[in-house]
Amino acid sequence: MSITVGGAKTILNAVIERTIKSIERLPSYEKEVANDKATLAYINSLQDNGDPLPAGSPYESFTEWTDLIEKQIRAGENSIDRVFVEKAELMAFEYFVETAPEA
Repeated sequence: MSITVGGAKTILNAVIERTIKSIERLPSYEKEVANDKATLAYINSLQDNGDPLPAGSPYESFTEWTDLIEKQIRAGENSIDRVFVEKAELMAFEYFVETAPEA
């Protein structure tokens, strides 16, 4: 199945809109990672001080809590990395839409 340049541009215009919306979430991802890192620092300070888990904590141990936060940090950092790939893709898509000759 082949596609015309015009058809590709139409498809890419929709992709461009979705990509822009995804890129706009970058500040949220960065904030989430910063919050998770602050929580991890808090957990570490509790452990260093020999404090118990906070009352009503849903975690059975500091290790369980730490593992969950580290997993969330990795997920957030992966989302941030993905946004930078999307920025590069957006540049390529926009370039194609602006410069590809209609055949």
